[in-house]
Amino acid sequence: MVKVHPQSNGPQLPPPLPPPPPRKHCCCVLFQFCFFLLAASFCLLLVAVLILAIIFGSRNEIQVLVTDASLASFDLNSTTNDTLLISYDMSFDVTLTNPNTRIAVYYDVVQAYAYYASQPFAAVTLAPFYQRRKTTKTLRLVFEGNETLSFDNDTEFLTWFGEEKRDGVYSITVVLDLSVRTKYGKIKYRQNSTYIHCYLRVPLSSVEGKTLYSTFEATQCGIVHIIN
Repeated sequence: MVKVHPQSNGPQLPPPLPPPPPRKHCCCVLFQFCFFLLAASFCLLLVAVLILAIIFGSRNEIQVLVTDASLASFDLNSTTNDTLLISYDMSFDVTLTNPNTRIAVYYDVVQAYAYYASQPFAAVTLAPFYQRRKTTKTLRLVFEGNETLSFDNDTEFLTWFGEEKRDGVYSITVVLDLSVRTKYGKIKYRQNSTYIHCYLRVPLSSVEGKTLYSTFEATQCGIVHIIN
């Protein structure tokens, strides 16, 4: 026998629900989390770089200039053991200009050497000092004494020295040997060693009691690596 269901007078039933979405695998969730962390770290790094750039501003290298030089005597004599004795009395004024508005420099070790014909013949040590921002410091280098020199080819050297003695102008190189630390605001950086070469043409003050009219020209020193 067929059963007949009576029609309901109530509301119509809704259609069946769609199947539930598939569950995400835990690896996908972990990947999304790592990507979010990486993106957030990159954004923070960009913000930090921007802040540091604003705080520190541009960095300019220290300007090193030999403003004055005096050569009272510069003589050469032969010795009994095939060496040459050089006698010297000279001084130099070297200025170091810090153009930076936010960077200061600690000069922990300051030494200077004098060279002639690529041979060192004099040295001097100066006291450490601190250079503030936007300031100029003048170093007074005084070399006086005697030193023996030895060359593989004395004839060539003596010819070179004779020509410069005749002209009254000598090619002398002053080398600054520095150990420095830079200071950015409150941050101090590690010590850094650097050499600065100053290639100079220095006129003798007088020859045989006669005053020379040749004057020293202020000379910019070579490549400087002080600011990190």
